[in-house]
Amino acid sequence: MNRLPTDISKAIDELCRKGDQFAEIDQFDDAIENYDRAWDLLPDPKQHWPAATWILMSLGDAYFALSEYAIAADILMEAIDCPDGGENPFVLLRLGQCLLELGQLDKAANSLESAFRRGGETIFQDEDSKYIDFVKTQLRIMQISQTGERKS
Repeated sequence: MNRLPTDISKAIDELCRKGDQFAEIDQFDDAIENYDRAWDLLPDPKQHWPAATWILMSLGDAYFALSEYAIAADILMEAIDCPDGGENPFVLLRLGQCLLELGQLDKAANSLESAFRRGGETIFQDEDSKYIDFVKTQLRIMQISQTGERKS
């Protein structure tokens, strides 16, 4: 894969750094504005660039923080199709959380279980405990259905 031209790469890095700084102080609208500007700088096809994954991950995370779960889920599903996005435990975690909040339990279970398999319990450490509890419940249900018996 080709590398981004240096000037574009530097501009994207700077915009994402600014976005991260805004996100750290809970100014998510300003963070989103910077991430959107970084996204706009990516040459087409945007999804082919590794930077696309972390820009979309950051955008999805900011929308999640604003409780805009449907928007965040759409963005994170797009990130899944970017380089290494489908393997990124944080992308999978945020996507699963959004889907759970939207009541899409089967899809949420798949995404959160994938995040758990790739990132372990640590990926859930700073999150509301309902997400790890959901995953553990789903894993117990899977274990029961596979063995046909209940295990404590």
